[in-house]
Amino acid sequence: MAVVLVGFMGAGKTTVGHIIAERLGLPFVDSDVLIEQRLGRAIRDIFTTEGEAYFRQLEHVTVADLVRGPEAVIALGGGAVEDPRSRAVLRDARVVYLRVSYDEAMSRVKSDEFRPMLHRPDLDEVYQRRVPVYEDLSVLTVDTGGRRPGAVALEVLSGLAWPAADQGGSPMDALVTGNRVAASLAAPDTDSCLRDLARLAPRIGLAEIRLDLMRAFDIEKLVTNSRVPLILTCRPERERGGYAGPERERLAILRAAYECGCAYVDVEADSLDSVSGWRGSATRIIASQHWFGHVPADLIDKYLDLRDRCAVVKLVGTAQSATDVLPVLELLQDATTPVIGMAMGSAGTCTRIISPAFRHSVLTYGSASTANQTAPGQITVDEMVDRYALHLVNAGTKVYMHITSTDGQDQEVLRAQEKAVPGAELHVSLRTTGADSPALARLVAGILPGASVEAAVRV
Repeated sequence: MAVVLVGFMGAGKTTVGHIIAERLGLPFVDSDVLIEQRLGRAIRDIFTTEGEAYFRQLEHVTVADLVRGPEAVIALGGGAVEDPRSRAVLRDARVVYLRVSYDEAMSRVKSDEFRPMLHRPDLDEVYQRRVPVYEDLSVLTVDTGGRRPGAVALEVLSGLAWPAADQGGSPMDALVTGNRVAASLAAPDTDSCLRDLARLAPRIGLAEIRLDLMRAFDIEKLVTNSRVPLILTCRPERERGGYAGPERERLAILRAAYECGCAYVDVEADSLDSVSGWRGSATRIIASQHWFGHVPADLIDKYLDLRDRCAVVKLVGTAQSATDVLPVLELLQDATTPVIGMAMGSAGTCTRIISPAFRHSVLTYGSASTANQTAPGQITVDEMVDRYALHLVNAGTKVYMHITSTDGQDQEVLRAQEKAVPGAELHVSLRTTGADSPALARLVAGILPGASVEAAVRV
């Protein structure tokens, strides 16, 4: 589905559109430029010679072609929404309204002699007439006044990736439809972190920055210069993080991240009350809870306790055996809102691999390298993408959970994965003892038979 940017002239549609398209790896198309290329004439000349009505007909045909064509990021001329035929076509697209005040729009474009609309004496009335149309068509509105294009683009990516409940959205409506791989980074400083992000950006959909594990950081620089949406967190020592300072100062760091417009701020569940009053940013709150010695059997109940208090619930335990992954699988299967669920430790690695196949799973975490794990049991982003094609895995992927008990069986699973069509099938090992295999297979089959994950359990 196309992503279409609408708004009055001067809103920044072209500049922001280029940034969004680059970060998503999609083509960018400006409808006005395409019309000029097709006709070999300037829009100003078309307006002067044939009139606005003729131009709007050309524009409608162009809009319809673009929206119904290959997936792309599209910027429309400010008046395209006034044609009822174009409005009907735009109902089938993700329309983002880039909002700018009339005065600021004029200050941005007043010297642009190539805009024919600038010569209209009723331009302020045109603005007032179009605003409610933009608002009616859009699934997301982002203010551009006084803001840098990069920050606006990140807000668009964040807002479309995980729509708020009141927008009727779900993770399956995500803009980043094929890629739920998130790098978990703990570089020593801002520049090192940005270098990691630049290298990993083509392979990931998001990145988590562990501020508590950095010696120094510049939050605004990280958010502004990242090529992917960011999750910022500052884990305290009580959660086995690296931050040892006062709680008040830790929350101030997270508030700064929130106000800078990162995609998500990850806050411990016991700190939710301290952030519940934060307003004025598109940043979403992840409420996280960790267990470092076990996986609670009642993860789904803990999810239900947090579900209505945050945008995303994140629950992570530590698996000591294969059966410890069962509550995580149950959580991922039964969640009805955005969720992050996994088990740490080598016994839980399979949950990191399988989680993108669940309908409401937001992401899975991979490390930048084998030497830079931020949690036990992580595999690298490269392995997630190159071996398992997790950047392509979604709720339509057929998952095969192999119950194994020997190294040889694990190698067979890897060979099956090598032969699989990337994104269509996912083969994952769940290692246990031979005697436990049949019983474990029955338990897994009981959890994974639903519509979200079509699982074939193999012993």
